[in-house]
Amino acid sequence: MQSPKLLTTLFLLSTITACGDSAVGGNGDGDGGTPRPECTDTDTDSDGICDEEEIENGTDPNNPDSDGDGIDDGDEITRGTDPNNPDTDGDGISDGDEITLGTDPLVADTACAQDEAEAIAINKPVDIIFAIDNSGSMSGEIQGVQDNISTNFASIIGSSGINYRIIMVAAHGNVNSQDICISTPLSGHSCSPIPAVPTQTETYKHHSIGLGSHDSFQKILQSFNSADQFDLNPAGWSEHLREGSFKVFIEFTDDSARNMTAVEFNDALLALSPQHFGTAAEPNYVFHSVVGLAAKDANDPSIAHLPTDPIESGQCTPGSVNAGPEYQALSVLTGGLRFPLCDPDNYDVIFQRVAQGVVESVGVPCSFGLPVPMDGQEADPARVVVTYTPAGTGNSISLNRVADLAACASDSWYTDAADDIVLCPDTCTTVEADEAALVKVLSGCTGPGVD
Repeated sequence: MQSPKLLTTLFLLSTITACGDSAVGGNGDGDGGTPRPECTDTDTDSDGICDEEEIENGTDPNNPDSDGDGIDDGDEITRGTDPNNPDTDGDGISDGDEITLGTDPLVADTACAQDEAEAIAINKPVDIIFAIDNSGSMSGEIQGVQDNISTNFASIIGSSGINYRIIMVAAHGNVNSQDICISTPLSGHSCSPIPAVPTQTETYKHHSIGLGSHDSFQKILQSFNSADQFDLNPAGWSEHLREGSFKVFIEFTDDSARNMTAVEFNDALLALSPQHFGTAAEPNYVFHSVVGLAAKDANDPSIAHLPTDPIESGQCTPGSVNAGPEYQALSVLTGGLRFPLCDPDNYDVIFQRVAQGVVESVGVPCSFGLPVPMDGQEADPARVVVTYTPAGTGNSISLNRVADLAACASDSWYTDAADDIVLCPDTCTTVEADEAALVKVLSGCTGPGVD
């Protein structure tokens, strides 16, 4: 299993990159620049290059596409690409795929929109541990969690088909006392009135302890093997972790961690239970932070700070006491997402995005939406490339586009009625069985600045 990484809609997360500066049109028919070569002697494979010349140049006289990049050898000569190298410019995208995308096979560039989905743990169940700060400044945030955890979080994960369990590590009770009560359908009770003791279900477990402003790291570790206040879980919240499940932490706090760094917590957690949380070489958890940091995009709270983004020192307003740099650092370390917690009215979109991140962290999907580009452009559904890299390393396979499900073959994909990109059944089976699979969806674009 690979170390957890947040990638684009994987599932996952989007990684959006700028379009190539000089797009090359065409479809492999030698439509640009120099005319396609014509052979006046023997041309066994009809690629425009004589057999004798192919032997001289090291191309295959019996194969019109010697390097298998989707462009005939004669057309490669016309375009100036190398008929013996499927990726002339070495940018990781084959020459034929570049023609499809509208990028330049002679210049190292990228598609204007790209999604990657990397396997973390195929078909694993997932245990989700919420750690909620119960300090005096958190009433509004706790209310936002109560209002959204079932409708905008658990329902999304459940509808994905993932076998999930939520473990709440926070004091049970009235939000006016900065405690939390989770009601049906997730728990086994209504919170009107609030019951004296939480009612646990198969999918919801509540380990009731109070978390302070600065001690979430310590309390998570201490309560792992210690009873909650109602003695519902006498051996700690560890009772509810399932063998073989992927672990997801979601921290809610408006303050900072003290007396323990992200690295110290990570080391302690892995040492505490490697069978659950993995090892330094193969970790089995991710840590998402909803903390007092400034929004990445003030106009769209669903846009997460990604693991590739720096630690954010700015704070959201109103209500943030601290940007939570150590919680952020743990999210970066484990491939988690980071969101501002200051506006509980926007928790619906934040919970939806975190839920999507959970789904993405559990495996490679077999269905993708079009990647989202930047700068006012639109992904072009007619210019899409899908690649699969077995085991996540080495040479990628460019999957073939077919008309529909009925036309499916091995190593292929199609677009469904909703314009989603769907791997054909045999391809999906192959990808799901590969615990280190990497699937990329790349798209060319239409819009300003695009040829």
